[in-house]
Amino acid sequence: MKISRRGFLAGSASVTATLGGAGLGFSAVPSRSPASNRTLVYLFLRGGMDGLNLVMPRTGVHRTEYLNKRPNIAVPISNMHDLNGVFGLHGNCDGLKALYDSGKLAFIHAVGMPEGQASRSHFDSQEMFELGTPGNLATTTGWLARHMNTSPHIASDAVIPSLATTSSSPTSLLGDFRAMSLDDASSFHPNSGRYGDEHVNALGRIYNGTSTLDYAVQNALNMIDLLQQIDITVPSSYPNTGLADDLGLVAGMIKENVGLQVATVDYGGWDTHNGQGNDGGGYFATHVGDLSAAIKAFMDDLESSGLIDNVVLIVQSDFGRRVRENGNEGTDHGTAQPIMVIGGQVLGGQIYGSFPGLRDSDLYLNTDLRMTTDFRQVYCDVVGNFLLNPNLSTVFPGYTGPKSIGLFDTNTIFANGFD
Repeated sequence: MKISRRGFLAGSASVTATLGGAGLGFSAVPSRSPASNRTLVYLFLRGGMDGLNLVMPRTGVHRTEYLNKRPNIAVPISNMHDLNGVFGLHGNCDGLKALYDSGKLAFIHAVGMPEGQASRSHFDSQEMFELGTPGNLATTTGWLARHMNTSPHIASDAVIPSLATTSSSPTSLLGDFRAMSLDDASSFHPNSGRYGDEHVNALGRIYNGTSTLDYAVQNALNMIDLLQQIDITVPSSYPNTGLADDLGLVAGMIKENVGLQVATVDYGGWDTHNGQGNDGGGYFATHVGDLSAAIKAFMDDLESSGLIDNVVLIVQSDFGRRVRENGNEGTDHGTAQPIMVIGGQVLGGQIYGSFPGLRDSDLYLNTDLRMTTDFRQVYCDVVGNFLLNPNLSTVFPGYTGPKSIGLFDTNTIFANGFD
């Protein structure tokens, strides 16, 4: 049947798939262990989200410092959800609050790279997070690719084991030659018009050899055939936003049982140097509200499909913003940030990590929220205790810190993790 994505958005699509020379027929992926059916979705908020206006102090000295350092853009008590009496969540995040209250969302505050290894450059920081090697931009593979290349739980005949909802794979999938990049399946075709089938057949006859290029074209043509056989419709319950459509595409692939182990999603627009919004309103409030609504729709979709226990969503950004607002009623590039981990098996409804404080003496370089949790500790917890990949030293080379922060009930997961 013809693929649909809310009818799918009009636009362009590209696929990069190097799965070997064999043709791909569409069929359900056999599960060799329950972990083969688990999916990690990695949502990167490009631009540097102001985490202190997402999850902010609600009481005490931290609240006083927050108000003093952000006289215009601080989120008032009247515009926040109470998380645990000490911290609040931006009032536009009704969906995230519902997930938190149901025990499916965990916040880890003050997450970042070790001091001296972080960067306030968008490019460098994004690269190091996605490479999984803080302080080292020379790494040649991404952390998700290293997981894909070492996990014992990826079905050998998975049709689409890894997916990027962008026109090209992000750095986190660098080195995963099975990764598929797909930003709009409705137009994934060399010519979807009157002579579309003839063009596909002609390409198949031209590229029928055994070279790398021949295999790449053959597999791209196989993907065309696959995408025409499955139906991925974004339910009307999703908001009408680009992020919601991307998450809806991922949910559709999970429901179609194509063997999806990891998926990446990008959502930009977080570089709020100017006019961030006063009193918890304005641009940031709208943007974070869209983020919250899209994530809630995604998780509701998975729950209604009986798949929420098989999926974990990690949400992070380039870096946090500086604690003090700037002269343009915005915030400049900072360091540590809160990360969200969401899923049916996540021990949510709580805030993990240690909050370092907002007094001048608490800040990193007198400007930034100080890092207290290495991001690799969070990633290791998900990769090791949810995806059940034991090869953490390969996925995160050089990391010798804790491998868990307590996000999962490992007794339950490991009891059911293997056939």
